[in-house]
Amino acid sequence: MHAKLKKHSNFCHETFYIEIDAKKTTTNTLTSRAPKNIYLFPCLFQASLLHRSQSTLVIAEHTNEKLTPITLNAITAASKLGGEVSCLVAGTDCAKVAEELSKVQGVKKVLVAQHAAYKGSLPEELTPLILATQQQFSFTHICAGASAFGKSLLPRVAAKLDVAPISDIIAIKSPDTFVRTIYAGNALCTVKCNEKVKVFTVRGTSFEAALTTGGSATSEQVSTPAPVGMSEWLGQNLTKSDRPELTSAKVVVSGGRCRRIDFSQQEADCRKMKEK
Repeated sequence: MHAKLKKHSNFCHETFYIEIDAKKTTTNTLTSRAPKNIYLFPCLFQASLLHRSQSTLVIAEHTNEKLTPITLNAITAASKLGGEVSCLVAGTDCAKVAEELSKVQGVKKVLVAQHAAYKGSLPEELTPLILATQQQFSFTHICAGASAFGKSLLPRVAAKLDVAPISDIIAIKSPDTFVRTIYAGNALCTVKCNEKVKVFTVRGTSFEAALTTGGSATSEQVSTPAPVGMSEWLGQNLTKSDRPELTSAKVVVSGGRCRRIDFSQQEADCRKMKEK
């Protein structure tokens, strides 16, 4: 028994045919000429070539001392696209973070950019760096975690590239098809992106964190564009808390007027859950 498919591929310049033995269910021959009773299976070649041609740039979020956990989730998402995964680390003194990233499984190359202008990871300063890196390496995908950092940076990058960004994806079906939530998470939307460069943010809780050991990525310094000077990092005042970030929390407790209890009771419940 044979199945027949018509050729439909923009990637293959030569027509290939695969002979299938229905009894053994194995591939016997591969030839560029079509003998009798041998039929075309183009999808195998197109999908394989498309998978290999992908290259993804992950924008690393960090504190100059350590990597932010959501970056590891973004690396896992990038790995599902196929092809090489590179990470861009930009900061004032981020050699330690670059070394940490080089050991993460799934990362092929770590691109390092150090400049005083990258203090505080201002999107106004990081955008020209990402554009210059994209011009040099021609990535097919650019992504970051769906944190405050990623949400303020990637829409700006997408606008400069003249493409439509995809926000807060929770699954990847193919290199150009993604799933995200809409209507406050009550519905799932499958988005097919035909842009020349796919720019998207990743919901951290939807992807496992990449392993931080076993990797052997190479490190490369990239040139830094001249500072834009539109804004200046003055400092930050952080409120210390033992609670995790919302984007990385394993359990989220919600409440409000509908429950008719105050938040002190919910905080007590959260402490009990943490103790368990």
